[in-house]
Amino acid sequence: MTHDYVPASPSSTVDASARPPGVFETILCIAVYFVLQFAFGGLFGGISMQIAQYFPDRVPQAPDRLIVVVILTVLCSALVVSWLMIRRWGAGRAMDPGPGGLGFTAPTGRFIAIATALGIAAPILGGLLTQLLAGEHEVSQAVSDIAGKAHLGMRVALLPVVVLIGPAVEELLFRGALLSILRTRLGDGWAIGLSAVIFGTVHLPDLAWLWYAVPNLVLVGLFCAWLRVRSGSIWPPFVAHAANNALATIAWFTATAGS
Repeated sequence: MTHDYVPASPSSTVDASARPPGVFETILCIAVYFVLQFAFGGLFGGISMQIAQYFPDRVPQAPDRLIVVVILTVLCSALVVSWLMIRRWGAGRAMDPGPGGLGFTAPTGRFIAIATALGIAAPILGGLLTQLLAGEHEVSQAVSDIAGKAHLGMRVALLPVVVLIGPAVEELLFRGALLSILRTRLGDGWAIGLSAVIFGTVHLPDLAWLWYAVPNLVLVGLFCAWLRVRSGSIWPPFVAHAANNALATIAWFTATAGS
């Protein structure tokens, strides 16, 4: 597969003396992110319940409190994992646009435009695919269920987390570290496909283990992985991922506009 970027000189970007991260370490980083979400979610959820118990008349209702818990959970998990990954991969590999790097390089405007288009197309195509596979079964994510019951102000507060922070850390994990490791071992084609399947599969718990919702996320993973390989940068897949999530959140405001 051809690329549309000019690889940087390895001697100028990568510290050759540092041991590159391996498959196990990369998978462990992804696992740590989801474990941290579980841990922080339990911590902040427990604190929220304690506060509500002692000050029942001074705290928001349960859906609004859950929004606060989600925001704090994602923020803390993203900060910890991002710090660990950048520290481990190092500045050289973080800036490397090639198969062994994370791709923190400036993309061309052409790929930002393509990413925006794919990000808009993904939820439309993915929605049709999910509808075809799910039939009459309803599909929703946990965060969507929470947002749909919260007040308008809390839904707005959740938007930056869902549209910006979540996609940023997931792109770092899946199209940065994971795709990088797979490309150096399997080549671009297999790496794009396998990373997309893994990306979709790890979201199963958030989808209540509904398998027919996974192909939608696999499609997003394919678009984002292709953008990373073709552009040599992690920013176009981030733009596509953010656009996809932004369109998906429209349901929070249209389906519950009368509430």
